Amino acid sequence: MIKIPEEAIRKRLQKLNNYEKVLYPQMKERSDRLRVENQALKADNERLRRENEQIEKLRLELEELRAMKFGKKREKIQHVKAVPIAGEKEKTKRSAESYRRTEPNREVITDYLHLELEECPECGEKLMDKKEHIHYREDLYEVENLLKSAKKIVQTIVESGKCPACKQRQFAMEIPKQTVLIGQNIRIMIVYMIIVQGQSYSEARKSMKHQYGIALSEGEIVNILEGESVLITPYYNELVERLEHASGSHYDETSWKTKDQGTEVSEGNYCWVKAAVENQDKLIWFGCSRGKGVAEKLRGEKKESIGVSDDYGAYKNLFDHHQLCWAHPHRKLRDLSESSSLSGKAKKVCQKACKDFADVYEKSRKVSVKLKEKSLTDEAKAKEREKLEQLFEVLFEPTAHDPKKLQTIRQSLKERKERYFTFFDFPYLPLDNNKAERAVRRIVIKRKKSFGCKSQKGANVLSILYSVVFSFLDSNPDQSFFTLYRQVMDYEGGQ
Repeated sequence: MIKIPEEAIRKRLQKLNNYEKVLYPQMKERSDRLRVENQALKADNERLRRENEQIEKLRLELEELRAMKFGKKREKIQHVKAVPIAGEKEKTKRSAESYRRTEPNREVITDYLHLELEECPECGEKLMDKKEHIHYREDLYEVENLLKSAKKIVQTIVESGKCPACKQRQFAMEIPKQTVLIGQNIRIMIVYMIIVQGQSYSEARKSMKHQYGIALSEGEIVNILEGESVLITPYYNELVERLEHASGSHYDETSWKTKDQGTEVSEGNYCWVKAAVENQDKLIWFGCSRGKGVAEKLRGEKKESIGVSDDYGAYKNLFDHHQLCWAHPHRKLRDLSESSSLSGKAKKVCQKACKDFADVYEKSRKVSVKLKEKSLTDEAKAKEREKLEQLFEVLFEPTAHDPKKLQTIRQSLKERKERYFTFFDFPYLPLDNNKAERAVRRIVIKRKKSFGCKSQKGANVLSILYSVVFSFLDSNPDQSFFTLYRQVMDYEGGQ
């Protein structure tokens, strides 16, 4: 055992005393400072994390707004399985035959031109082995004369005489208040331009002036549309009745500005669409609010209602049986997977989620076809449903790199899972809301030109005209609008 000298012990005690008096307070001060700095860094990291999430959210929203305003060009992503989305056409290469016009029938040929050739134009020798080469040229007659012949003005002279017995003047017909009247064919043409072609009032005025030399004011166009809506109201009422008793209906809505005029108050700035599943009947209501009350009124008082729609809250608990549109979450996931606003890891997660959904979507569509064909037994149908639901549940599982928007989509799918498989109970229901979306597309195109209605009365007139015109046009795509419209004008209901 080594004995430490007393002098060395005193020096070591002195050194330890110095540590306690000088170095320990310094080390404690440094430790406290580092602890505070560490807490501040943790707080900064948490703040940065929240700010990054907010920035990512805002960038995604900005990207959506830019796409809505300017459109977008998508680059094809190879590793995400593409499934056609409702309302979107797959791009296919046109064949050479599609650029050629179909030869007309002999019955519609109006003129003949025969160009003969007897001698060679180079040497003058008589030609042998002559052949005829036939082609056709489609054209209009001289447009100026054609337009003049389209305009018709009838001077009507109405005689009257005074009866010596009753002392009253009698007229051959009732004398109109205006000297110049607008004929029925002009009225039908205005309906065609405004409703079918989607022209604005200004465009319709120019078309009538340039094509037929007929000057109309916007006020006259308004009166024409109002009068025509009254004439076809019997057909509209029958349409409402048929749709209320339809076996299932599609629903959708879009914005539509309706201004207040004087004391008249607009009901709202939205347009709603209801389209039958089994046929082309549809109701299009302008000037409505976006509340659930409109959806309930549009649904009607049917005892057992079946609806197809997106996951907008107004449709929740609106139907006894609800089929949610698969195309909407697919579109959201696809857009998210193609977003340039996401980081690498987050983007890969979104691409995988999109692929998983595309796979189960494709499998569900194949099963839906089999259900419509009634080629599955009850046992096979139950197995297919269980299998698809298990695949669907994979989409609920969150990951550490899920962006906020993907988390929202996952949660929405989880909460509404059963409503995506209603087609198993009603096989005639489609998996998408295509019919209503196509009708809404027409409204969106019209909105870009007309910017809405100036009054609720005008919105109600458009509701009748749009509902009736597109119902009979879509039901009879190969027939003339003008022929069909005259039939609708003569409709008295109950037919």
